[in-house]
Amino acid sequence: MNHLAPSPKIIVYGHPVCPGIGPLKGMLAQANVVYDYIDIHRDADAAAQVRMINNGYESVPTLVFPDGTTLTEPSVGQLKAKLEAMGYRIGLLAWLTGHAWHIVVGVGVLLALLRMWYN
Repeated sequence: MNHLAPSPKIIVYGHPVCPGIGPLKGMLAQANVVYDYIDIHRDADAAAQVRMINNGYESVPTLVFPDGTTLTEPSVGQLKAKLEAMGYRIGLLAWLTGHAWHIVVGVGVLLALLRMWYN
């Protein structure tokens, strides 16, 4: 597969153990974004493409947009801004999905603090 050819879809490069992939894919799905996901651990050409984009590093998630621009390990805000510039609407559920990891950690910390406070 030629990963250098332009694609009408967003290409998301990642691998299953990357903690950023789940929330990112969830945000894209909630916003009805059409994308292709490529696991760089299963595709050597894709891994080479990611290294080329990221100065030799296999940093994921790496996204390649139809206009040729890329985002590597984007924050929720960066991804939201790019998608909105492309005409996608990022609703509250998509935003929450993108922040899922932060929300879970925040709730865990809050519960731990409350437990300490009341014990």
